[in-house]
Order: sequence, then structure tokens, then C-alpha cells
Amino acid sequence: VALGVYPGEASIGGEGAGVVLETGSEVSDLSPGDRVMGLFFDAFGPQAKGERDFLARVPDSWSLEQAAAMPIVFSTAFYGLRDLAQLKAGEKVLIHAGAGGVGTAAIQLALDIGAEVFATASPAKWDALREAGIEEDHIASSRDLDFRDKFLEASGGEGVDVVLNSLAGEFVDASLALLPRGGRFLEMGKTDIRDPQQVGADHRGVTYLLFDVSEAGPGRTGEMLTEIAALVEAGALHHS
Repeated sequence: VALGVYPGEASIGGEGAGVVLETGSEVSDLSPGDRVMGLFFDAFGPQAKGERDFLARVPDSWSLEQAAAMPIVFSTAFYGLRDLAQLKAGEKVLIHAGAGGVGTAAIQLALDIGAEVFATASPAKWDALREAGIEEDHIASSRDLDFRDKFLEASGGEGVDVVLNSLAGEFVDASLALLPRGGRFLEMGKTDIRDPQQVGADHRGVTYLLFDVSEAGPGRTGEMLTEIAALVEAGALHHS
């Protein structure tokens, strides 16, 4: 169902937020003037059309600018960690590029779940990881492979249960080595895609999951955005 949205100062280009201008005849829960955020396709400019199931209401306390920056990074982290990996309290998770957009969202979500978080970033961005609540021995550089040995030592040789990856090459191999007990390897990157069957054969008990948030589909996307907004309103997550 199409919606007309005017984003004001919040640009639309894949994601955005704005004020509803008009709704299709089958939309009964939104009206002109309502503020919404979500994912948009083939749209870039001050007006766009979006499907109702890709949208969620913007909480009253948010600006449109804050809402426009939320959908892709938070829904990607949410879909990966909750829907696909089904991360549980007490599990260990490695989040690469933890100071980036998806990484920042993923750390917040993992901590809210109750997981033990390990994260990499360039050394210049380590303060951001510390401020997020990551312990010093759970922080390492994303520029070299030292994270493998550091995190194995910090985990008592157990490694982690889940890896959220955006790196490539030997960094993928080092990350897979951190799943000695098996686990879930979430691949967000597009530059070093592995064969899931080969990964499973080389690393017993490891499930390799290549994903993109678009796979969640319209209904689930809207649900996730609504859940994310509720977590932000409750203080469990925060937007930048």
C-alpha cells in the first residue's frame, strides 16, 4: 500500500522519516500528518512513496532527523542478532567494526539481551567502545589479527557463540577460529562471501549466515522498527 511522505529535513534514500501526506485506500491506521520512519525503495528526494509494512510510527520524543538515521542500522543489527542468530542472555558475541553504525546498534542490542560482548574497532575509536560499556580485555583492533588470541584468552579458550562480521580475508578466518565450540557466523559484508557448506565442513558446528535486512520482508521490517522504537523509548537503546 502506497504512502506519500514528506521528509522535511530528513532525506529519503533507502531509509528516512517524514510526515504522511496521503494514504492508500487500504491504509486504516495512518493519516495525513502522522510521522513515520522506515525503508523506501527507488526514492531519493523530498517526497517518496512507501509500503505501509515497511514503516513504523516515530515516537513523539524523537526528531525526524533522529528517526531518519535509525531504520537501516538498527533493523540490520536486530534482524541479524535476534531473528537469525537468536542471541541469548549469557552467550558471547563478537561484533566487528563496533564503532560504526550497525556495530553501535548491535552492541546496544546485545547488551540489552544480556550477552557478553567482544568488539573490534580502529584504536582511535576505542573510547566509543568503552563508553558503550565494553570491558578493556573485550576490545581489540579491527586493523590486525591480534583480536583472535586476545579474545580466546579473555574467554578462557571458549571463544564466542556468535560473530557479526563485516571484515574480509584473513580476518574472516581469524573470526571463524573464535568459534571453536560451534556457533553462528553472521556475514554482512559483500566482499568475501564464503560457501556455507564449506564453512560448516571446515569448522564443526558453525552455521554461516549471509544476510541482508531486506530479506526480512515488509511485515517483519515494520514489526522490527516498532520494537526498536519501543526499546529506545524504554531507555534500553539510544539513538545518536
